[in-house]
Amino acid sequence: EPPLHFEMFSKEWRQTSDQDTWDGFRIEAATQVTKHMQASHTLFLGTALREQGYIYQFGPAFSSQDGRTVLVGRVGLDGGVSGRWIQRLGSSFELKASSQSHLKDPQRNMHDVTLEYTGKDWTCGAKACWQGALLAGGSFTQRVLPSMQLGGDLTCVMVQEPLIIGTVGARWQEGPNTVSLAATRQPDMKSPVPANTSELKMSYLRKFNDRLSLGTEYKYSHPDKESGLSMAYEYSFRNSRVQGLLDTDGKVSCSVFDFQGMGFSGVIDYMRGDYKFGILMHIMPPDQGQPPQ
Repeated sequence: EPPLHFEMFSKEWRQTSDQDTWDGFRIEAATQVTKHMQASHTLFLGTALREQGYIYQFGPAFSSQDGRTVLVGRVGLDGGVSGRWIQRLGSSFELKASSQSHLKDPQRNMHDVTLEYTGKDWTCGAKACWQGALLAGGSFTQRVLPSMQLGGDLTCVMVQEPLIIGTVGARWQEGPNTVSLAATRQPDMKSPVPANTSELKMSYLRKFNDRLSLGTEYKYSHPDKESGLSMAYEYSFRNSRVQGLLDTDGKVSCSVFDFQGMGFSGVIDYMRGDYKFGILMHIMPPDQGQPPQ
């Protein structure tokens, strides 16, 4: 198994805790344009994401026959336009570029390009990003044991006085158990005088079997001494999947997806008194040679 890049050290926890949540009624449909291209349509009804209460989004997705080139685009009535390009170079390099633009909110514009290298037991990457200011960074990881990786990431924000954000981390995986640790030091934007803050994140996930995964994450920040604990689960049935998340900030969320095309989502933030619930209907394209349903 190849080594992981630094941003993927906690991928198991993120796959379990990150949920696709929404509010209102959401319809997704896909059309197979060619063998390698698909067009997708998404319609949100009764959503709070837009004042009008609805959003329509459209975008194509292209993948080459060998899977080395991937192109994805998206445009919506809310004024958002995005695109992503992934290109594998040789057997070890991968080039990624993405762009997000919002016609009505220039502060949401972001463009970035990343070059990654994956070796036998080490990885490295370089990234440049523009989001109102230029950001440049790099990462490196090294597999020191068959079950352990160490690494770090350094980012520089090119403003009048350059800001440095540094992160070091470790990942340990053996059997069904995965542990990740990350410590970040960055400037404190809230402080009226130059100061730094530090944050520690630790996550643990156990995969009991092919269907059930349980995980937890603890984070602590210094010097404000704030902490938080999150717990997540994922259970896969034969034809559906259930994900849930509970944290000490007073937020509870759950999402249910049926592989036949239906989905349900719910998020409750008790601290803010915010409740969001949604229903999803996914219209999947028929297999080639089969009549549409």
